[in-house]
Amino acid sequence: MASQVSPGIVLKERDISNVVVTGALQITAAIASSFAKGPVGEVVNINTQKELVSVFGTPVDANADDWHVASEFLSYGGRLAVVRATSASLKNAGSTQGVLVKSDADWEAGAGGLEAFVARTAGTWGNSATVVVVDRGADQYVTFDAAFATPPVAGDLITFDSGKSGKVLSISGNTVAVVLDDPTSLIAAGDGIAGAGAAAADLTVTAVQNWYLNTQIGSTGISLANIGPRPGTSQFAADRGISYDEVHVAVIDTTGEISGTANTILERLTYLSKLSDATGAQGEKTYYKDVINEQSSQIYNGGHPSAVIAGLVWGQASTGLSGALGLVGLHTDALTGGVDDYDYTGAEISDAYDQFADTEATEIDFVLMGGPMALESDTKIKANKAVALAAARKDCVAFVSPHKGNQIGTSGALTSTQQRDNTIAFFSTITSTSYAVFDSGYKYFYDRFTDKYRWLACNGDVAGLCVSTSAALDDWYSPAGVNRGSLRNAVKLAYNPNKADRDELYQNRINPIVSFPGQGITLFGDKTALASPSAFDRINVRRLFLNVEKRAGELAKQVLFDQNDETTRASFSSALNSYLNEVQSRRGLTDFLVVCDESNNTTDVIDRNEFVAEIYIKPTRSINFITITFTATKTGVSFSEVVGR
Repeated sequence: MASQVSPGIVLKERDISNVVVTGALQITAAIASSFAKGPVGEVVNINTQKELVSVFGTPVDANADDWHVASEFLSYGGRLAVVRATSASLKNAGSTQGVLVKSDADWEAGAGGLEAFVARTAGTWGNSATVVVVDRGADQYVTFDAAFATPPVAGDLITFDSGKSGKVLSISGNTVAVVLDDPTSLIAAGDGIAGAGAAAADLTVTAVQNWYLNTQIGSTGISLANIGPRPGTSQFAADRGISYDEVHVAVIDTTGEISGTANTILERLTYLSKLSDATGAQGEKTYYKDVINEQSSQIYNGGHPSAVIAGLVWGQASTGLSGALGLVGLHTDALTGGVDDYDYTGAEISDAYDQFADTEATEIDFVLMGGPMALESDTKIKANKAVALAAARKDCVAFVSPHKGNQIGTSGALTSTQQRDNTIAFFSTITSTSYAVFDSGYKYFYDRFTDKYRWLACNGDVAGLCVSTSAALDDWYSPAGVNRGSLRNAVKLAYNPNKADRDELYQNRINPIVSFPGQGITLFGDKTALASPSAFDRINVRRLFLNVEKRAGELAKQVLFDQNDETTRASFSSALNSYLNEVQSRRGLTDFLVVCDESNNTTDVIDRNEFVAEIYIKPTRSINFITITFTATKTGVSFSEVVGR
C-alpha cells in the first residue's frame, strides 16, 4: 500500500472481470444414443427438451432409457451435446429406395447416390414425406365435348379454330391441361379443334378451368394454391431473356407420422429458380437445389425432375441462354425405404462417444452413460467408454448408473441384498478415477410420450443436480443432501439402500440414492470413482479443480506467444490471483498460492520457449460425517468444569 504523510486518497484497482464462474446454462453434458431422427455421427448442441424433440424426435420403447436420461438432465437447466449412433440397418427414405446419409457432410460427399430426393435424416419418419415440385405448369384445363380420335401426348402442340395454340401438359379423358403459347389469350368455351374427334369429327370446348387453382396434389386435399401463388419468371431470368425459371418446392406429411396430422404441409420453399446462378433481389442465391440442400429441414435434393414439356435444361447457368425452361407442371415424389435401427452394439456406441474425444473440437463438462443395454456385459462396455472418455479428456466428469437387471429382476423381485451385491459387482470392474461418479439407482417416473411409467437410470439426474448446484451456488459445492440433492420427477426407487447397505456402497465408490420419509428421493453421497483416499475422491473438489483449471487454461492462451518476461508473468499471476481470490471468497478454497516468477521461469526454461506457473490450492471439503455428543451433568456442576472453558 502506498504510504501517505498527509490526508489523501489512494485509488486501487482490482481486476475481477475474469472471475465469472461457469453457470448452469453453460454446463454441457455429452450423450450418445440411437434416435428416431437427426444427424448421425456428428455432435449436435441441444439447449431444451423441446429442441431435443425437434431435432431427434420423441422416444419409443426401444430408445426410451437413453432419451429420458438426456431429457431429465435438461430439466435441471444444463445443455447437451448429442451424437446419434450409427447402427447396421439405419436408412434415410429416398425417391426410389433407402440410403444412409449421416449428415450434411456425408451428403456433400455423395452418400445419397442417384436419389432425386432424400429425407434429411435417417429413420422411418421419412416414409411419411412426399416432395412436391411445381412450376408455371399449364394455363388451363380445357374440356371437349368428345374424345380425341388419336389422343395427344405430353408436349404435343394443339391448335384451336380461333388460331390460339398450346402444348399438352397432361390429358385425362376429354380434358387436356394446356400450356398456351400466348398465356394472355385464354381459350373460351365454344372454341374447337377441326377433325380431332371420333371419325375425324370436330371437337368443341365445353368448359375451361384455371389449372393452377384447380389442381389437387394426389389425394391429400391440398391444392397447388396452398403452396403459394403460381410460379412464373423471376426478374433475374427476365433480365437475361429467359422465362419460366421459377419453381416452388414443398414437403407434405401424408400419413401424419411426422406432424401428428395427415396431409400437413411441413415446409414450403417458394420462388426458387431452375438456373444455377440465379439470385434474388437482395443478392441471395435462389437456385432451387442449393436452397434445398442448405436450408431445408426435411430433405436433400440430388437430381432434377424430368420435364414434361421440353425447354432449357434445369441446372444450367444463365450465361448464353435464351428461351423457356422445361416445365414439369406438378411433380410428386413419395419417399420410401427409410429404416429405424435402435439396436446399437457396444462397438457402435463406443464409436459414437469417440466424437467427443477431441477437447478442442467439443467443449463438455459431463459425460452421461445414459440407459443400460440389454446385456450387463454390454452395459459395462458402455459405462467403461463413458468413464474412459472423461479420464482421457481430463476436463469433464462421467456419470454412470448400474445395469438395470442388477436391481429390477425379469423373473421376479430381487431382494435388497441381491440388489446391493449386484450393484457393487457391476462397478467393481470399472476403472478407478476421479473423473467419474457412480450412483446406486433407478427411479420410477412417468413417460408422457408413451403414457406409461418406466424405470430410469439416475445418471442424468445426478449430473443435473451438479448443474442446479452450480446455478444456485457454485461448482465447488456438493450436489448431495436434502438441501441440494433432491431428484426430480421420481415416484419411487427400484432399490432404496438402508444404512448398512449405504455403508457398503460408499466404501465401493457408489453414491447411494435414498428415499427418506417426508424428504423425498435424495442423492446421499458425493464420492468420485477414485478408489484411493484423496482430496479428489469428492465431487466438489474434482469440480473445483476442473473449474480453476479451465480458467487457468484460458488465461494461459492469452499469454501464448507473448514475451516471457516479468511483465507477462506478473500479468498472468495477477489475473489468476484475482480469480482464485473470488473462488476463496465464495468458499471454494481455504488458501492458495500462485508461483510464476523467475524462481520457476529460469533462464534455461525461457531459452526453451517455455512458461511455467505453479498453483497450490487448499480445497474446502464437504461434510460427510457428523458427530453430535450430548452430555448430562448434575445441577451444581459448572460447564467450565466439564469442557475446560
